Amino acid sequence: MRQAPPDLGSLLRDLLPALAAALGYILWLGLQAQRPQPWQLALLLAASLLCLWMGAYRRYRHYADTPSAPIASAPQGYIAIEGIGRALPGEPLRSPLNYLPCLWYRIVQRRKDGQGHWHVERDETSDASFFLEDEDGNRCSIDPRDARIEAVHKDEIRLDDCRSTQWLLIPGTRLFAIGHFESRRPIEDRASAEAELRNKLTDWKRDRSSLMQFDTDRNGELDQAEWERARAAARTEVLAEREAAADFPPYHCLREPADGRPFVISDHPREQVIANLQGRHQMMLAAFFLALLITAWLASHA
Repeated sequence: MRQAPPDLGSLLRDLLPALAAALGYILWLGLQAQRPQPWQLALLLAASLLCLWMGAYRRYRHYADTPSAPIASAPQGYIAIEGIGRALPGEPLRSPLNYLPCLWYRIVQRRKDGQGHWHVERDETSDASFFLEDEDGNRCSIDPRDARIEAVHKDEIRLDDCRSTQWLLIPGTRLFAIGHFESRRPIEDRASAEAELRNKLTDWKRDRSSLMQFDTDRNGELDQAEWERARAAARTEVLAEREAAADFPPYHCLREPADGRPFVISDHPREQVIANLQGRHQMMLAAFFLALLITAWLASHA
């Protein structure tokens, strides 16, 4: 099967080191003059646009190329998942500005000084986990710490010289998230059987009534034989608990990747974000080539 040729962005990305070196060398030669020429400034603009394009293109490829999958069948590792944001059981998280139930918030408070400059007095972000539920009803818990969160909902209140702005993720909103996906069974998070046995015996020692059921001679103390029976009973109970835990279905979580790749949570439609980023990087690329043409024209008329 014939493969599609790579797009211009991919080709330019591969040639970027050589292109940047060439631009830098030409710019360096031009700056040897005592007074910068217009074409040198245009070349500097082209180099700046190239750097901006590189960042925009990387972000576009990140959103477009990260694979997505349903939660139940998602592979372990770096993926994208989509679904409805749900709060964890219990008291819901509340936004600090207007006490709305939310999944996540960020609030920034600024105050104006006597010279009219705004200074940040408070910049607070919540770190409580929440669920993402897909269309099959499967859930994945998300730890939002250190994530780049893109939230549509924004509130702002200004009172005298104080301005408060908050961004929220609202329960029931459709979200997509990109990060490190992991599925685990409850049994995997338990201590070893021997550790659980020691913990259970320690609990029984604190609650002597649990141990006294093995005091068959009713003398208030456990002899060696009675203690062995208590130990055997505790082991049987621990093994039964572990066997029951082994039957529990796995739970899923999404968190920040350990390898430094971006961790993103967004309530923007993913297709719209990809289209916007594609248009942005293409516009920057066009501006870069236009700046090169202007540089060439200015240099030829210098």
